[in-house]
Amino acid sequence: MKKTRKITENALALGAVQIMGLILPFLALPYLARTLGPEQMGHMAFALAAAQAISILVDYGFNFSGTKAISINRDDNQKIANLWATITTIKIASALILGFAGWFVTAAFQSESQALLLACSYTTLIGTTLFPQWLFQGLEKLKIVSTIQVFSRIIAFALIFILIKEPGDVYLATALQGGGLMIGSAICIPLIIKIFKGTKLISPKKEDIVTQLKSGWHVFLSTAAINAYTTCNTFFLGLMVSPANLAQFHVAEKLIRAAQALYSPISNAIYPHISKMATENPAEALKFNRKLTTILTPLALIGSAVIFFISDILVSTMFGSEYKEAAKILKILCPLPTLIILSNILGIQTMLPFGMEKEFSKILLSSAILNFAIFFPLVYFYDVKGAAIANVCVEIFVTAIMAKTLTLLNKNPISITQKINY
Repeated sequence: MKKTRKITENALALGAVQIMGLILPFLALPYLARTLGPEQMGHMAFALAAAQAISILVDYGFNFSGTKAISINRDDNQKIANLWATITTIKIASALILGFAGWFVTAAFQSESQALLLACSYTTLIGTTLFPQWLFQGLEKLKIVSTIQVFSRIIAFALIFILIKEPGDVYLATALQGGGLMIGSAICIPLIIKIFKGTKLISPKKEDIVTQLKSGWHVFLSTAAINAYTTCNTFFLGLMVSPANLAQFHVAEKLIRAAQALYSPISNAIYPHISKMATENPAEALKFNRKLTTILTPLALIGSAVIFFISDILVSTMFGSEYKEAAKILKILCPLPTLIILSNILGIQTMLPFGMEKEFSKILLSSAILNFAIFFPLVYFYDVKGAAIANVCVEIFVTAIMAKTLTLLNKNPISITQKINY
C-alpha cells in the first residue's frame, strides 16, 4: 500500500510538470506561430530539431540506465554520489564535443543566420545535460524537482509573451524554448548538494565511466534509433522542403506530441518501480503491466479518435488560416498516441526491466533502418504528408515487432489470448 502511494505521488508530481508542459506550449505555440510567421517558424523548428537530436545523443539513455542504477542502489549514498558524478561528467563532455561539432557543420554548410539560430537553441542542450531528473526519478523523490520544473517553465513562458513581438525576434524565441529547463538546472544545484551532504564526491575513475557507458549502450542505441525516426525526421525534412512547409509539420507534430505526453508522467513514475519489481518479483511485474494495458489502451484509442475529428477546428482556431495544411498532417499522425503507449508498455516497462536491452535496441535499430528506407521516398512524392505517413508506419512496425518478440518469450502483457509466463 505504501509503495502504491509512493508511485501515485510520483505520478502526480510528474503529472503536474507534464500538464504545465502541455498547457504552456499550447498557449505559446500559437502565439509564436502567428508572431513569427511560417517562414521564421520553420527556421526555428529546424534549429530546435538539430539541438534536440544532439541532446538525445548526449543523454545517452541515462534517463533509463541511470534511473535504474540509482533505483537499485538508493540505500548506498556513496554509490549514488559516484553514479551522479560519473554520468554528469560523461554528459558534459559529450555536450561540449557534439555541440561544437553541430555548430561547426551548420556554420560550414548552412547560412550564418541558421548557425546563430542553432547556437540559440543550445539552451535545450544545456538544460538536458545538467537537469538531474534521472537522479530524483531513481530516488523516487520527484515532488521538489517537479515544482522546480513547473516554476522554471512558467518563467520561460512569460518571457515569450513579454519579449517576442515580431519575426525578427526568432533568435530570442529559439533560446527561450530551452530556457525553462536551463533555469531549472541552476535551481536544482542546492538540492543536489543537500542529497550528497556528508558524502565525498570524487572524480569518476576510468573504469566507472566505462561501466556506465557499457550499461547505457543498448539503451543509447535504442534512443538514437528513436531519435532517427522522430527528431531527425524534422531535421532531414528541413533539408528537403521549404521553411514554411516545415512549419506546417512542426505545428502538427507538436500537437500530437503534446497528446502523447499525457502518458509520460505515468511511464516515468512506474519505470523505477517496475525495474525493482522485475528483479524481486517478475510475476507481479508482468501482471502489473497487463493491468496497465487494459486501463490505458481504451483511453488512448478514444484520444486518437478525438484528435482526428477535431483537427480542422483545433488548428484553424489556434494557428489561423496560414497553417491549414497542419490539420491534414495531424489527421495522419493521430494514431501515434495509442501506438506510443503500447510500445512503451512493451519496451520501456517490460523489455528493459526484464534485462532485454539487446532485443530492445535491435528492434529500434531495425525501425531506424526502415524509417530511412521509406522516409525520403515518401517525402519526395508526398512532401510533408509523406513524413507523417513514415512516422506512423515506423511506430506500427515497432509495436508489432515488440509484441511478437515478447509473445515468443511468453511475456507479452498486451496479448489478450496468451497466458503470460509468470
